[in-house]
Amino acid sequence: MNTDPGVVRDLFAGHYFLFAFLTSLGAIQIAVSNAGTRGLWLMPHATMTRWLGIVLIVSAIAIFFMQPLWVDGPWAAGSVEADSLTRDWGKANWDELAGARNVNDIHGGLDGVKQTGWFSLAAVTAFAVSAIAGTLSIKILNTVQPKSGDEQITSAQDGLAGLANRSYLSVQPESWRNFRADIGEFWQNGIREADSWNLIKSIWGRSSK
Repeated sequence: MNTDPGVVRDLFAGHYFLFAFLTSLGAIQIAVSNAGTRGLWLMPHATMTRWLGIVLIVSAIAIFFMQPLWVDGPWAAGSVEADSLTRDWGKANWDELAGARNVNDIHGGLDGVKQTGWFSLAAVTAFAVSAIAGTLSIKILNTVQPKSGDEQITSAQDGLAGLANRSYLSVQPESWRNFRADIGEFWQNGIREADSWNLIKSIWGRSSK
C-alpha cells in the first residue's frame, strides 16, 4: 500500500465507529419501542421510534459499504483485487465495491481488539444519545403525562420499569438505593450458589447439587 498504515487505520476507525454507532442506536430504538421504554425513545411515538431504528440500521449498512464510492481510501479503481499492500489510494467503482473493505489489519485495517474497543465506545455513545433524547422528549416535549392516580406509583419505579414513564436520570436515585440495598444479599447468594457447585465437594459427595 502506498499510504501510511496509520492513516488507513484512522480512516477505517472513523468509518467503523459511525457504522457501529448507527446500528447500535437503531437496535436500541427498536428494542425500547417494543418494550415501551419511553425514557430512551428518540421519537414521541412507538411506531415512529421503531421505524427510525430500522432506517438507522439500513442506513448504517449502506453508508459503510458504499463509502468507498465517494471517499478516497485504499480501494482505488483497478487495485481492489490486489494484495492490500499494493493497493493505490483512490475511489472504488461498483464492480470493486464488494472487496473494497478487505484490507489486512497489518496494512491499516482494524483487528479484532480495535473493533471491540470502537464498537463498545459506539454502543455506549448510542445509549447516551438515547438517554438524552428521551429526557428531552419527556421533560420538554411532555410526550408522557401519567394520570394523577398513577403518578405516585410511577415515581417509585426504578430500573427499566421506571423508564417506561420517566427519564433515565430521574430513575437513577431509586435505582442506586435499591442496588446498594440488594447487592449484599445478591452477592452472598451468588457465593453460596457457586460454592454448592464446588468441584472438590462434588468429588467427595458433599455438594448439595
